[in-house]
Amino acid sequence: MDNYEQYYAHLNAISCLGRIYKRYFASQILYYQAKKFGDNIAEIGSGIGSGILGAYPKHVIGFEINPLAVNFCKKKKLTVHLIDENKHYPAQEGEYDVCVLDNVLEHLAEPSFVLQECARITHKNAGLIIAVPGDKGFLFDADHKKHYREQELKNLSPEWQLLKTFSLPFIVKSELLSTLISQYCLVAVYKKIHAKH
Repeated sequence: MDNYEQYYAHLNAISCLGRIYKRYFASQILYYQAKKFGDNIAEIGSGIGSGILGAYPKHVIGFEINPLAVNFCKKKKLTVHLIDENKHYPAQEGEYDVCVLDNVLEHLAEPSFVLQECARITHKNAGLIIAVPGDKGFLFDADHKKHYREQELKNLSPEWQLLKTFSLPFIVKSELLSTLISQYCLVAVYKKIHAKH
């Protein structure tokens, strides 16, 4: 079984309760934050559509590297584009108001290309919303490569300025809850500060 098959199987194995939490709670909050930047929303690493892509299919376009997940989403009539690793995303410069990366960044050994692509496909007043797992959630998935805490999120990229952070599902950030609850995530909201073009 290759990496795509393994991770596709992992995504499909998420519990019913986990899917309900993601669709009806976490995705609602992430979508609300995204809408502050505009209506044209891209979810980068949209997986099998269990996040904001599936919750708001008329308002969100998905971008995903796993072809099995892309095919799964297309069968559900979700709009999703397959992306090639380290190649430009199939989107025009400045096309989107905001990019959302919901539990994606921690899977990347080096996130700079993804962050640059988010800057490229968004306009000059765009936003970026990133959710990363807490301490316990990071240990839950063997595919996780880099753990982010608030300090790492502050200095993430020269294209993006941090506006605020909060946690899910509690809003209030807590190091203790981060170690105890696997669903705990830290959410960072950014605005674009300059483009590289």
